[in-house]
Amino acid sequence: MRYKLNRVPIPLMLALAVAVGVTVTIIIQVTVLAPIPAVVAPIETTATALDTGSATYTVSVDVGYGDYAIYPTLAGLGKLRLEANTTGWYYLQNDLIATVVRRSTGNAELTLSSNYKVYVREINTTHAFILFDKHNTGVVAKKVQVGTTGWYVYHPVVTSYDTATLNTITSLMNSLGRTTIYVFQPKSDYVAYDSSTKTFSVYFDVVNSGGSVNSKDYRWDNATSFAPISAPVNANGIEKIDTYNYVLYSTWALLYYGATYSVRTALSITPA
Repeated sequence: MRYKLNRVPIPLMLALAVAVGVTVTIIIQVTVLAPIPAVVAPIETTATALDTGSATYTVSVDVGYGDYAIYPTLAGLGKLRLEANTTGWYYLQNDLIATVVRRSTGNAELTLSSNYKVYVREINTTHAFILFDKHNTGVVAKKVQVGTTGWYVYHPVVTSYDTATLNTITSLMNSLGRTTIYVFQPKSDYVAYDSSTKTFSVYFDVVNSGGSVNSKDYRWDNATSFAPISAPVNANGIEKIDTYNYVLYSTWALLYYGATYSVRTALSITPA
């Protein structure tokens, strides 16, 4: 004898269970992937699509016998691992500029543990402006979605101050009651090293509340705080705001190297 089996829909089964007083527990587990720990070498790299959260970039400089090589750069922002194949490489991790990694886009005001703030102001669907109020320094960034992780990296990019960008910066400036903001451009001529005074310099454009821009009109100098990369080092420039927002701080690199023989010296930069 054959019996006919009727399938009872799951929602109806749950309803019947509730009707007869049976406790039903539904557990929904949501996994949030870890944030991207760093933006590597924005001066040397472009803000292209990031498929994963790991990417190593190597800065290579050929130095001839008897020559002195000087090469300053922004190594990256966030938690970085730096490793050199020769002596002559130095680094400095500080909070001179900042960017963000977020689970979603949109205007934001992020309060740091120091009570300073990082302001995110959207320019359009692809770009945003980020201001760190401790130093009054900002960057224009491209919002890069990292594969299927759900995270957006705000990758510093070069700007020509189109109307939308300039309006966003001046609007934020006026809302905060400021007359100027310093904007860093990830370009090679915005970092410099003077070997005669042993001074490392970072240049900023000065944007005024009226909308005028003076290129490289502000300079930050440092002559004492760089440390040699004699072994692999980690620069921990990341701060968690909450589950969905992280702030990344700058790490600068400098090659100051006199070659006793021809060599290709290199610095490897990796998210830590």
